[in-house]
Amino acid sequence: MSNLLTNQAKKVMAERMFVEDGMTAKSIAEQLDVSEQTLSKWRKGKEGEKSWDDKRAEMLASPHKIREILLKELILVSEGKVSKVDADALAKINKVIESLSDKISAQVVFSVFKEFDNWMADQDPKTAVLFTEWHKHFLLYKINLEG
Repeated sequence: MSNLLTNQAKKVMAERMFVEDGMTAKSIAEQLDVSEQTLSKWRKGKEGEKSWDDKRAEMLASPHKIREILLKELILVSEGKVSKVDADALAKINKVIESLSDKISAQVVFSVFKEFDNWMADQDPKTAVLFTEWHKHFLLYKINLEG
Protein backbone atom coordinates (compact mmCIF):
# COMPACT_ATOMS: atom_id res chain seq x y z
CA MET A 1 0.00 0.00 0.00
CA SER A 2 2.93 2.35 0.69
CA ASN A 3 3.79 2.82 -2.99
CA LEU A 4 0.23 3.64 -3.96
CA LEU A 5 -0.39 6.51 -1.54
CA THR A 6 1.38 9.80 -0.95
CA ASN A 7 2.15 10.83 2.62
CA GLN A 8 -0.66 13.40 2.51
CA ALA A 9 -3.15 10.75 1.38
CA LYS A 10 -1.92 8.43 4.13
CA LYS A 11 -2.33 11.20 6.68
CA VAL A 12 -5.91 11.86 5.58
CA MET A 13 -6.73 8.15 5.68
CA ALA A 14 -5.01 7.68 9.02
CA GLU A 15 -6.97 10.57 10.53
CA ARG A 16 -10.26 9.09 9.34
CA MET A 17 -9.30 5.65 10.64
CA PHE A 18 -8.32 7.08 14.02
CA VAL A 19 -11.05 9.69 14.50
CA GLU A 20 -14.07 8.10 12.83
CA ASP A 21 -13.33 4.38 12.96
CA GLY A 22 -11.70 4.38 16.40
CA MET A 23 -8.71 2.29 15.29
CA THR A 24 -5.53 2.11 17.35
CA ALA A 25 -2.36 3.83 16.18
CA LYS A 26 -0.60 0.46 15.94
CA SER A 27 -3.32 -0.97 13.70
CA ILE A 28 -3.29 2.10 11.46
CA ALA A 29 0.51 2.05 11.23
CA GLU A 30 0.43 -1.57 10.09
CA GLN A 31 -2.32 -1.03 7.52
CA LEU A 32 -0.85 2.13 6.00
CA ASP A 33 2.81 1.14 6.37
CA VAL A 34 3.84 4.20 8.39
CA SER A 35 5.69 4.35 11.68
CA GLU A 36 3.86 4.89 14.95
CA GLN A 37 6.19 7.85 15.50
CA THR A 38 4.86 9.48 12.32
CA LEU A 39 1.30 8.82 13.44
CA SER A 40 2.08 10.40 16.79
CA LYS A 41 3.24 13.60 15.06
CA TRP A 42 0.13 13.63 12.87
CA ARG A 43 -2.12 13.03 15.90
CA LYS A 44 -0.75 16.07 17.73
CA GLY A 45 -1.29 18.29 14.69
CA LYS A 46 0.08 21.75 14.17
CA GLU A 47 -0.28 24.54 16.69
CA GLY A 48 -3.78 25.99 16.57
CA GLU A 49 -5.30 22.81 15.12
CA LYS A 50 -7.38 20.32 17.05
CA SER A 51 -5.51 17.14 17.80
CA TRP A 52 -6.87 13.88 16.44
CA ASP A 53 -7.55 12.84 20.03
CA ASP A 54 -9.80 15.87 20.53
CA LYS A 55 -11.58 15.22 17.24
CA ARG A 56 -12.02 11.57 18.20
CA ALA A 57 -13.47 12.49 21.60
CA GLU A 58 -16.01 14.76 19.92
CA MET A 59 -16.92 12.08 17.40
CA LEU A 60 -17.26 9.36 19.99
CA ALA A 61 -19.36 11.47 22.32
CA SER A 62 -22.62 10.70 20.56
CA PRO A 63 -24.41 7.64 21.96
CA HIS A 64 -25.32 6.54 18.44
CA LYS A 65 -21.67 6.47 17.37
CA ILE A 66 -20.57 4.70 20.54
CA ARG A 67 -23.17 2.00 20.03
CA GLU A 68 -22.20 1.57 16.38
CA ILE A 69 -18.49 1.18 17.16
CA LEU A 70 -19.06 -1.23 20.03
CA LEU A 71 -21.41 -3.44 18.03
CA LYS A 72 -18.82 -3.68 15.23
CA GLU A 73 -16.17 -4.69 17.77
CA LEU A 74 -18.40 -7.36 19.28
CA ILE A 75 -18.98 -8.82 15.82
CA LEU A 76 -15.23 -8.85 15.06
CA VAL A 77 -14.40 -10.57 18.33
CA SER A 78 -17.24 -13.08 17.98
CA GLU A 79 -15.88 -14.01 14.54
CA GLY A 80 -12.44 -14.62 16.03
CA LYS A 81 -10.90 -11.56 14.40
CA VAL A 82 -8.57 -9.07 16.04
CA SER A 83 -10.26 -6.09 17.62
CA LYS A 84 -9.43 -2.60 16.43
CA VAL A 85 -10.30 -1.16 19.85
CA ASP A 86 -8.13 -1.31 22.95
CA ALA A 87 -8.49 -4.81 24.42
CA ASP A 88 -9.09 -3.51 27.95
CA ALA A 89 -12.26 -1.80 26.77
CA LEU A 90 -13.76 -4.98 25.33
CA ALA A 91 -14.81 -6.32 28.72
CA LYS A 92 -16.99 -3.26 29.16
CA ILE A 93 -18.61 -3.29 25.72
CA ASN A 94 -21.58 -5.42 26.63
CA LYS A 95 -22.44 -3.30 29.64
CA VAL A 96 -22.13 -0.08 27.66
CA ILE A 97 -24.36 -1.37 24.87
CA GLU A 98 -27.01 -2.27 27.40
CA SER A 99 -26.84 1.20 28.90
CA LEU A 100 -27.20 2.68 25.42
CA SER A 101 -30.38 0.82 24.67
CA ASP A 102 -33.14 2.52 22.78
CA LYS A 103 -33.77 4.85 25.72
CA ILE A 104 -32.68 8.40 25.05
CA SER A 105 -32.25 10.70 28.02
CA ALA A 106 -34.17 13.94 28.40
CA GLN A 107 -30.81 15.77 28.29
CA VAL A 108 -30.03 14.41 24.83
CA VAL A 109 -33.55 15.20 23.62
CA PHE A 110 -33.20 18.73 25.00
CA SER A 111 -29.90 19.24 23.16
CA VAL A 112 -31.35 18.07 19.87
CA PHE A 113 -34.52 20.14 20.28
CA LYS A 114 -32.48 23.23 21.14
CA GLU A 115 -30.34 22.85 18.02
CA PHE A 116 -33.44 22.20 15.89
CA ASP A 117 -35.35 25.16 17.38
CA ASN A 118 -32.44 27.52 16.68
CA TRP A 119 -32.29 26.29 13.10
CA MET A 120 -36.06 26.50 12.68
CA ALA A 121 -36.09 30.08 14.02
CA ASP A 122 -33.85 31.05 11.10
CA GLN A 123 -36.10 29.25 8.62
CA ASP A 124 -39.58 30.21 9.81
CA PRO A 125 -39.89 32.02 13.15
CA LYS A 126 -43.66 31.55 13.50
CA THR A 127 -43.44 27.80 13.02
CA ALA A 128 -40.44 27.69 15.35
CA VAL A 129 -42.57 29.10 18.16
CA LEU A 130 -45.13 26.32 17.63
CA PHE A 131 -42.45 23.64 17.63
CA THR A 132 -40.86 25.08 20.74
CA GLU A 133 -44.14 24.77 22.65
CA TRP A 134 -44.55 21.13 21.59
CA HIS A 135 -40.92 20.40 22.42
CA LYS A 136 -41.46 21.82 25.90
CA HIS A 137 -44.51 19.57 26.41
CA PHE A 138 -42.61 16.50 25.20
CA LEU A 139 -39.63 17.24 27.45
CA LEU A 140 -41.90 17.52 30.49
CA TYR A 141 -43.49 14.20 29.50
CA LYS A 142 -40.05 12.59 29.04
CA ILE A 143 -38.79 13.89 32.39
CA ASN A 144 -41.87 12.48 34.12
CA LEU A 145 -41.25 9.08 32.50
CA GLU A 146 -37.65 9.05 33.69
CA GLY A 147 -38.70 10.38 37.12
